[in-house]
Amino acid sequence: MKNSAIGYRRISSRDQSKYSLESQEASIQGYCHRNDLELLAIFTDNGERSDTFDRPDYKALELFIKRHHPKVSYLIIASHDRFSRDFSEAFYKIKMLEQQFKLKVLAVDEAVDIDVNDPSVFTRRAFAYLLANQELLQIRKRTRDNIHYARLSGRYIGKPPFGYINAKDRNNRTVLLIDEDKAEVVRSIYRNYLAGASIQIIRQLAQQQGFDKSGNSAIQNVLNNATYAGLIKIPANGKEKERYVKGIHQPLIMESDFWLAKKRSQKPKISRSQPKELFPLRGLLQCWCGRNMTAGLSKGRRNYYPYYRCLTHNGANYNADRLHIQFETLLDAFKLTEPHNSV
Repeated sequence: MKNSAIGYRRISSRDQSKYSLESQEASIQGYCHRNDLELLAIFTDNGERSDTFDRPDYKALELFIKRHHPKVSYLIIASHDRFSRDFSEAFYKIKMLEQQFKLKVLAVDEAVDIDVNDPSVFTRRAFAYLLANQELLQIRKRTRDNIHYARLSGRYIGKPPFGYINAKDRNNRTVLLIDEDKAEVVRSIYRNYLAGASIQIIRQLAQQQGFDKSGNSAIQNVLNNATYAGLIKIPANGKEKERYVKGIHQPLIMESDFWLAKKRSQKPKISRSQPKELFPLRGLLQCWCGRNMTAGLSKGRRNYYPYYRCLTHNGANYNADRLHIQFETLLDAFKLTEPHNSV
């Protein structure tokens, strides 16, 4: 009776491997044929990342194994970097499959009767996964560098913000174009904000115009997005500070309006500590319970008012201005009279 196997093939959206999905399938089928293995199924993840096993078809593969594991003896892959490019994740998964399901993971360049516990096998696989992990890091670095240089040249990278759509230029590179149906919504958000309208009112008006972004920060995200002013934000890194460059796309609003909105949104932080001159009795006043009273500002209808209170008795708040007047009156009552000259 033939031993049974399943196959797995993977390629990512940014994959620079020499293995196509077709060549991986052919090599898996050829390996099973040469070693007299019954190939039950081949699972395929197309466009999935290599540094995680949170992939749709790999999850289906593990579910298949759980349901048929007494029957499945081998998992065949074209190359170990098709299984994973993360060194630690790969060895963890291989160990789990071996221990839980008595299943052997094999690349097509490995013998079917290989001893996976042999130190030389471990070393050879570890070296293969280290190279795969190194390539993953190189791919990430190239991607980061390409994105950085694209932004420096004024090109927007990513999903287009509300009010724009992605298109292709003459060199088949992605460029932002204005979506006129939504652009006026963005302009009205800025107009209303600079006119002094509250975020809640702005959100209501924008939704009436077709603004479909949800969340409490949706309006603020629009106001903080330099893309609408024709700018590209260059994030800070270890060597350079955050900065903005001119984009190659057309702006929706005036750049001056963006900076005004940004300035208005940057509210100064209110210090929790209150100046000593506002509360000269702090540290002197005590509650009837013997605890020192704290000081703070209470918001009224039109202004903030100073007060003293006890942290234990939260309901007892005392107007600081009134207490200061009463304290000064008390001090006046204790003033000594002029000394009389003795005869």
